[in-house]
Amino acid sequence: MSVCPPIGTPKRPVACRLREVQELQAHWLERLAFGQGRADDELVQLWLGLFPVSWRQLSDMRLLEAQIATIRAHLQGSYSDLLQAMIQDTALQISLNGLGNRRRNPNENFARELLELFTLGEGHFRERDVSETARALTGFRRGADGRLFVDPRQHDAGLKTILGRREPFEGASLAAWLCQQQATALNLVRRLWPRMVGVAPTGGQLEALAGRWRQQGLALPWLMQALRRSATAPANRGQRLEDPILMMARSLRLLGSRHPDALLIARQHLGRMGQEPFDPPSVKGWPVNGEWINLRWQQARVRGLQALLSDEEVWASRRTPGTLVVGVTAIPPLTFTLPLAVSREAMGLLFTDPAWQFA
Repeated sequence: MSVCPPIGTPKRPVACRLREVQELQAHWLERLAFGQGRADDELVQLWLGLFPVSWRQLSDMRLLEAQIATIRAHLQGSYSDLLQAMIQDTALQISLNGLGNRRRNPNENFARELLELFTLGEGHFRERDVSETARALTGFRRGADGRLFVDPRQHDAGLKTILGRREPFEGASLAAWLCQQQATALNLVRRLWPRMVGVAPTGGQLEALAGRWRQQGLALPWLMQALRRSATAPANRGQRLEDPILMMARSLRLLGSRHPDALLIARQHLGRMGQEPFDPPSVKGWPVNGEWINLRWQQARVRGLQALLSDEEVWASRRTPGTLVVGVTAIPPLTFTLPLAVSREAMGLLFTDPAWQFA
């Protein structure tokens, strides 16, 4: 195997970047399956779907590691704090052309997604708000150490009028102002609900939850706890088609195999299921809940799990429980009855049963 030159070297081989992202993907899968901080990492994966960045847009995979670390560091804070951190995140800025946003030639890409996806939602702002928001976000540059800074020569320090308020907005004050808007809490709850609960709520449920969240200062732990309570309510249990990456991590965890073959198979098949790690299809992130219902992707899920079971090294290194107990699936299996003694055949029944795909 050839030695890769240091990151930042001109004309660095594409194979080096590919090797680095594959290593990161495998490491992330291992964390989601077996890591001691697995609960927090699952929340990070959730937010990676709301602040999506594709590795294909980056020359340095360490930027993805930095985004993960930043999100993780803000899980116990407020959404306003997380949003401010994401505005200053190098990977997200690169993915949304933020570094090309200059005082004399504003680029509106980051501004539009900030308003439409990360805060207010469609229909709650005007085109003038987009252009003024773009002005507030001008001047971000990447220093020699890779960190972002605001170049005063390229930042528009003048007054901007955004959602009726006129002041010299910049990244932090803009994020704080947007998070004060009622539409922001409602839009975030609307986007998070199908990702954590699954079933479509009534408009009144969304508005009530968003209102209580605002009273809590947009505290993220409070919102996550409220959504988890809704997800585990009897009427909602098993109503969410789980994202492939979390389903695969759960399958690896049940198998208990940490053999390199297991992570390799999982990583390769996730792409066929529609969710290659760190490669969201659009700025809206990955599909959600029922959007995963696609014959090709559903068949890929089954084939991926069968590939895990058929690998002799994976099976030989397994640490499965002795019995598949009631509750191993969110809803009762459709093709067999629990409890069931564990064997390769039993695991095959579990992994091919539709109930295994739901959370």
